[in-house]
Amino acid sequence: MIERHDLVIKLNHLILIRGFQKQSMSTFAKEAGVSRATLYLNFKNKDDLVRAVVNRHLTFIQQHPVAEFQAANFLPTWLNSLLLLGSTTTTFSTDLQVVYPELAQQLQQATKTYLADLLAYLRQAQTAHFLVSNLTPAFMLFQAQALVTQILAQVQDHRLSLPTAESYLDATLAFQLNGLVEPHQQAQLNPDQIARFKTTILAEFRATYTLIA
Repeated sequence: MIERHDLVIKLNHLILIRGFQKQSMSTFAKEAGVSRATLYLNFKNKDDLVRAVVNRHLTFIQQHPVAEFQAANFLPTWLNSLLLLGSTTTTFSTDLQVVYPELAQQLQQATKTYLADLLAYLRQAQTAHFLVSNLTPAFMLFQAQALVTQILAQVQDHRLSLPTAESYLDATLAFQLNGLVEPHQQAQLNPDQIARFKTTILAEFRATYTLIA
């Protein structure tokens, strides 16, 4: 039998693309590949299901706090932030705001706090001469948000194919690391760590966006 954790991940992918207002428990069960009985064993109702999905987002933020800057923690910090930036959609956010405004507010506040901590982290990295000095930390964060969200939005609008989007996400990651980290500091970036995070990011992308009809 599928574990609740794995079921929440599947449902999260479905909800990001299709929302939940117009979906029934039967539809969720069918599209997640489980029986209605299995779904109801794990969630009392749709409210419980949606709250579990939101909790997955909140748990990610809680489990990946932004620490004080160190060269050794830059890669996981920055790559986790890119994963977070791509973890929502307009469809999901709109449904959440309409049906569960208190959950929407909770998620928005957690994300806002995380991004504020990340901005402070980037300032520390720049002060330590790890990041380039010709860009402000605010612009670094803005650029990352703009690139990631624009790629994902164009996939949803069928303006980018999945293979093209994957290549763009890969290029975005390389562009960010090469463009933000001082040249003399780039030797500290672990290629194996980059490859692992890249695999994680692209796997999450595929699992979500292959659901687009």
